[in-house]
Amino acid sequence: MRTKSLLFYNYTVFSLLLIVITSLALSIQNHAYGNSPEKQYQGLLLKPEKTIKSYTMINQDGKETPFPTASGKFQLIFFGYTNCPDICPMTLHKIKQVIRDLQNSEEVEYYFISIDAERDKPELLKSFVRYFHPQIKGITGTIHNIKGIEKEFGILTRKFQGKSALAYQLEHSVFMYLINKQGKLMLMYPGSSSTTQIVSDLNLLLGGNKK
Repeated sequence: MRTKSLLFYNYTVFSLLLIVITSLALSIQNHAYGNSPEKQYQGLLLKPEKTIKSYTMINQDGKETPFPTASGKFQLIFFGYTNCPDICPMTLHKIKQVIRDLQNSEEVEYYFISIDAERDKPELLKSFVRYFHPQIKGITGTIHNIKGIEKEFGILTRKFQGKSALAYQLEHSVFMYLINKQGKLMLMYPGSSSTTQIVSDLNLLLGGNKK
């Protein structure tokens, strides 16, 4: 009982720590990056755009694939895991709404990157993301490569071990990330971002931005 209480306490403390870190990051990024007045982006604009190292990942069909790459399309990306009780389903529902509301949704690729290599096998991941929308694609990989890509995006994660090997919870940061057509990270969206804000930026970019 004491172990369970300690696990819950640690999980809660880490969750609060993530909130504090996210708030500080938002404050720092708004000051350091800002938003170009002529662009009027709703997300956090990175200046300069960040080059992201590509890793060999595994797609939802079980095939190895480099990710991310310059696909010639914008890519909206979120990190999570299929056993996530709340944040991940809510965010995927938000992405579903983006797809529904976006004028040219086929010009954007949507990815859910699993941070849970041990449990999120390709077939499970595919079933999970398709529940929200068929345009959302699942990506997993080895523990080493997932950790590598987490580092590239600045993802914070922590594992809270339960009584058995697979009985654990994961905590993670909740940003969504927008990769441009050249495969570079250009915009970040905290979990509090609305569908309207994301759609506004994508419509602006698809309406004539050469990125």
